[in-house]
Amino acid sequence: LSLPEMPAYLPAAFLAAEDRRFFQHDAVDFSGLLRAFRANWEAGRVVAGGSTISQQTTKLLTGDRARTYGRKWRELTATAALEKRFTKREILEIYLNHIYLGDGAHGVDAAARAYFGVSAREVTLAQAAMLAGLARAPSLQSPRRDPAGARARAHRVLAGMVETGAITREQA
Repeated sequence: LSLPEMPAYLPAAFLAAEDRRFFQHDAVDFSGLLRAFRANWEAGRVVAGGSTISQQTTKLLTGDRARTYGRKWRELTATAALEKRFTKREILEIYLNHIYLGDGAHGVDAAARAYFGVSAREVTLAQAAMLAGLARAPSLQSPRRDPAGARARAHRVLAGMVETGAITREQA
């Protein structure tokens, strides 16, 4: 689907959940990387990621999942090239159409059909928030596997959308 075919709150939900500064930073969000590094250092394990939606899109398109510095370097280089070739809106559209959201669903339209029986064109705000909540761990946060956890994550996405000004507190 193209972005204009989606309700505006659907991409906004993913931005609130995954990369709030997407339209303000270049390929890499250095403040996001520092925030993630600090959170991981303090926790003594990986609890936060610093990848931008552009970096995640690169990973989706290349299929490279290795957890190595070499892969990360290749990803950064490819992400810079991606941002030179495509606009931010085009990258967001590619991301939303390729992201894996569990249950064999690649892209928001397939996921909306799998989980809610409707096209992504027709999802409600609550459904959009639940889809966005799947981005980090689609298998663990599936509404089929863990309905309460999926609802809790959706509530966090809605709160993030309020914080970013995408929706009002009343809409949330």
